Amino acid sequence: MEMHGSSWEDEEKEPGWTRRDLVRAGMGVGALATLATLGASTAGQILPLPLKISGEVKESIHYTKFPTPQWWDDRAGSPIKVTDFQEWQGATGTWRGVFRDGKYVPGSGYPVLVIRVMRDEETFSAPPREEVDLPAGFDLYFDDASRDIRIVVCLDRCVHLCCSPGWQVVKHPPPEYKFLAPAPTYEKYGLDPIYCVCHGSQYEPMVLVKDVNPGNGVVYVGARHVHGPATRALPVIPVKAEKDVLVGGMPSSGWYEYC
Repeated sequence: MEMHGSSWEDEEKEPGWTRRDLVRAGMGVGALATLATLGASTAGQILPLPLKISGEVKESIHYTKFPTPQWWDDRAGSPIKVTDFQEWQGATGTWRGVFRDGKYVPGSGYPVLVIRVMRDEETFSAPPREEVDLPAGFDLYFDDASRDIRIVVCLDRCVHLCCSPGWQVVKHPPPEYKFLAPAPTYEKYGLDPIYCVCHGSQYEPMVLVKDVNPGNGVVYVGARHVHGPATRALPVIPVKAEKDVLVGGMPSSGWYEYC
C-alpha cells in the first residue's frame, strides 16, 4: 500500500513515529480498553463493559506511556503537574482512570493530550467562561499569569474515526499545511498543530471554539479543526489545578460520546 510515495515497509525503516506505529498503538489501546474499561464499577469510562473492575477512579490526570520513546515515559502512572512542561511541550495522559492497589489499570479512563501552549493573549482565544456550562472551579484551560503557564487538555480521540492524534511526535509522513482556518501554532510559531497521522486531520490548540457533536446535538468546546477529513473541533477537558496537579471536570459526557 503506497502512502505519500512510501510503503508500509519503508516507514518501518524511518526513524520516529510513523503511521504504522499509530495503527499498532491504536489496536493496543483498543484491546486494553476492551479488557480494562468496560464495566468499571465507577461511571465515567469511555467504553462501559459488562465486566466489573474494582478500584478507584481518579479525577486527576496521570501520564500514560507512549508507544515510542518520549520524555514523559518514566512518569507513566504519576500525576501530571502544570510545572512539568516547558512551553510547547505536551504529553499523553488519562483522566478518570481506574487505579487498583495504587497502580493505574492500563486502558481505563479517557485518553487525553496535555499541551502547554504559548501564553499569547493576542493569538490565543476561547469562549468566555460564562458562556459555557462547566463544573464549579473548572475552566476550559489552565492559566496562571504569575508563572506564565497556560495548558490545554484535549480528548485524545480524533473526531473523524477515533484514531489517536499526537503532539510533536510525528516524523513520517509530515502533516500538510493547507489549512482551512487560521492555525497560529504553525503560522506564527512554526510548530505543527495537533495532528492525527492516520487520515491527516489537524486541530489548533491556540484557538478553542464552540462546536456541536452531531451524534447527540450537544454543544461543546474544542481545539478548532484546521485540516483534514474531520469536520469539527477536538473536545477539550475542563481543568483546574490542585497543588499543581491537573484535575479534570466533567462538563457533560455528551462532549465525548462519539467513539
